Amino acid sequence: MRIDSHVHLFTDGKQPFPFRDDMTAGRPAYVSPAEDLITYMDRQGIDRTVLIQSAYHGYDNSYLCQCLRRYPDRLHGVALVDPRQADAAGELTRLYHDHGVQGMRLYPIVDPDASWLSADDQCQLWEAARLLDVPFTWFGRCAQIPMLLPMLKRYPEVKVIVDHLGEPTVSEGLDGDFRLLLEGARFPNLYVKVTRLKGLSDRCWPHEDLHPLIRATLETFGARRMLACTGFPENEQRGAAVGFSLIEGLHFLSAEDRKWILGGTADSLYGRRQHRAA
Repeated sequence: MRIDSHVHLFTDGKQPFPFRDDMTAGRPAYVSPAEDLITYMDRQGIDRTVLIQSAYHGYDNSYLCQCLRRYPDRLHGVALVDPRQADAAGELTRLYHDHGVQGMRLYPIVDPDASWLSADDQCQLWEAARLLDVPFTWFGRCAQIPMLLPMLKRYPEVKVIVDHLGEPTVSEGLDGDFRLLLEGARFPNLYVKVTRLKGLSDRCWPHEDLHPLIRATLETFGARRMLACTGFPENEQRGAAVGFSLIEGLHFLSAEDRKWILGGTADSLYGRRQHRAA
């Protein structure tokens, strides 16, 4: 089983799915529609894919929900919801019941002060995630992880998946801010995506400066708490699942490790069938 854990889909910004400036004012140079993804998945032998709501569409999850409705057996969905809005918990619950969304993405990377992560007013949202049994994905920096730990302790049933190795300072290796991610491994509900490798690395393929970080992640978290992605939809990567290829080529990973990282872990988090709107 091969499951891509991190894909963004987005339109050309025209109605009925306009771009929003909630998260970014930037605009893509190309479109990334569901039809292209399904073709890519079939070509690469990808069974299912986890859609992460694109920042281009901000907190308007309507295109993501349409994609889930069209391809319910191939796609899982992770929404963007403003965690500091008054009814964030209600919005997550609505998206779950009405559209089959299986989690939401916390986005502290845009905040100079991310202390809100463990504020008391976040408890209702975390309680909703606990009751729905859906994970959060977490797009932040390694330096922000200590602000997340109190909630991991308070809600051990809620799984949190750190995106992109926590955006570490790669040049500092294992002695830099990356150690904060490794220290978080003591919480069994913390998971890690080995993703956005080209963007993190200072070297060309196969990004050897990241290999020690990936190995340390394996040694502290274990393969059953690691996930990978193919790299779709970056233009130069559309023809190859480069993210999966890198994982497949790492000599320190066993066949069992690869099975979990390339699909087993994602299946354990998203695999159960969700209620979908008719």
